[in-house]
Amino acid sequence: MDVWKQFEENEVTHSGAHYLMAVETLLRQQGYARVSDVARFLEVTTGSASVSLKALKQRDLVIEDRNRFLQLSEEGAALAHKIEVNKQMLVTMLHQLLGVPREIAEIDACKIEHLLSDETRQCMRIFISFMKSPIGESLGLIEALRRFNFECPGPEACELCEDECAFQCFDKRKIER
Repeated sequence: MDVWKQFEENEVTHSGAHYLMAVETLLRQQGYARVSDVARFLEVTTGSASVSLKALKQRDLVIEDRNRFLQLSEEGAALAHKIEVNKQMLVTMLHQLLGVPREIAEIDACKIEHLLSDETRQCMRIFISFMKSPIGESLGLIEALRRFNFECPGPEACELCEDECAFQCFDKRKIER
């Protein structure tokens, strides 16, 4: 199987995920959502919002009533929730566990929040829960990770690289956490 082809199998695009979450947020915050509200929320034109929401309506993820008010279908609401959970778990893992600065963690989480499989989401939930549990904290794993000083052993001894260093194109400076 060509792994790269799996990218096309995602439930929604990056943009579609943001439109679903915008409708969900507007419904929660103000009790209603219209195309113009979504456009303002996402800081896009009404025309752009209309086109993007049309695609979600065609997939029965968003429903528009005769008064032009938007709702999420059951499937749309479940998908928006799943994406939000993915985002929160990714931010937690990147920022709180790995020490990535919060702003970068938010940006990176946004880039991949809609791409995670159910299996990865479940494993991340278990991993984060363990690391933040009394057991994980008592073992000092997070603190040990932050103190760990990684030095590249070279491609001959590296478990990540095969014949050639996969990271040779990156700056040799250490990542500050």
